[in-house]
Amino acid sequence: MPEEDYETREEYEMSILDRISDGLIDGFASLISHFKKDWKKRNQSRIKEWKLMAYAINRSPPTLLGLFIVLVYIFIGIFGPYLAPWPYDFFPVNYNYSTQLAPPGSTYFLNVTELQNGYIIHYTTYIHYPLGSDTYGRDILSILLAGARTALVLDIFIILIGPTIGIILGLISGYYGGKVDETIMRITDMFLAFPGLILAIALSAVLPGRIQNFLNAHAWAQTLVLKLFALHPRDVNNLGKLLAVFVALVIVWWPGYARVTRGSTLTEKENLYVEAARAIGLPTRTILFRHILPNIIGPILVMITMDFGGIILTEAGLSFLGLGAVPPIPDWGNLINQGSQQFPQAWWLVAFPGLVIVTVVLGWNLLGDGLRDILDPRTRRSLEFKLKKKSRGGETNA
Repeated sequence: MPEEDYETREEYEMSILDRISDGLIDGFASLISHFKKDWKKRNQSRIKEWKLMAYAINRSPPTLLGLFIVLVYIFIGIFGPYLAPWPYDFFPVNYNYSTQLAPPGSTYFLNVTELQNGYIIHYTTYIHYPLGSDTYGRDILSILLAGARTALVLDIFIILIGPTIGIILGLISGYYGGKVDETIMRITDMFLAFPGLILAIALSAVLPGRIQNFLNAHAWAQTLVLKLFALHPRDVNNLGKLLAVFVALVIVWWPGYARVTRGSTLTEKENLYVEAARAIGLPTRTILFRHILPNIIGPILVMITMDFGGIILTEAGLSFLGLGAVPPIPDWGNLINQGSQQFPQAWWLVAFPGLVIVTVVLGWNLLGDGLRDILDPRTRRSLEFKLKKKSRGGETNA
């Protein structure tokens, strides 16, 4: 038996989840080694650290619950528009007015007339509403599934751009200090001086027209955005308000990361390994991104995980105020906006989208709490102690 396998089997009580996580990590390491020769051999300690983190997650029920919710959210965000029973832009109210605000569990027949390939088609069908319908007669379940794509795309791109800007500025500010630090931090303070939600509201109200003009002038941008959000081309004129929320949240989201990264960089740059890197003449870019950033990434990752949920709440709040996506673009906040005008008669318009938002945000928060415990050295030792298995005897501490 290889020495590494022997050590792992002797030190830790392996569960089914542990074996699954080991297999995934080993597979990922092998994939990297396919592109970088001998990467797996040269990074055995890093791989073992990843496995320890996975063991800790596997023994934390709240973190596992959060991870499960997040994975389901990501899956529905990717495939939701294709799993939806009905298209988001199909309006049954045009064929049967009774479908407007239909209660959960109801079924209605539709006499549909459509133009297909130059021919007028008449057919009769029925539509079942497991979660009720909105004011347009659209199936709430279908809108929730399609709306997950809208939320996920906004989540990913805001996190990719906003925090990245903040991290880069924070690294530069903390590393160089002096006038560079003063300039970047004063700009950051200007953004932090405005309440984030108020600034996002102002930007969301000002930007839609300019963004829509840009999209109208660039066909490639229209096509890209429609594909990302899985929208029909007829909705191209409604993209301005949706993307305005995206731009507004990117602008609002970076200052916090700049502050956190700068503070960590100020401490980290005084360590001997940074002085040694300077002494041997490594470029500043290498020192910042290959030496300092990996050592301060823990708190940043926790922030990012928590902010996935925060972005969903903020975007839903803007849509609720009428500043985000407009129908027929599927959006959870817009459904609640419709429901607020019909409450309590159409309670399902508020209850089901609200439940989805709360569940997804709870999942990200539970996952973030778990990562914080694992990445924090003060709590990491206690977690590792729970993983230890006695070297002699049959009793374990796991």
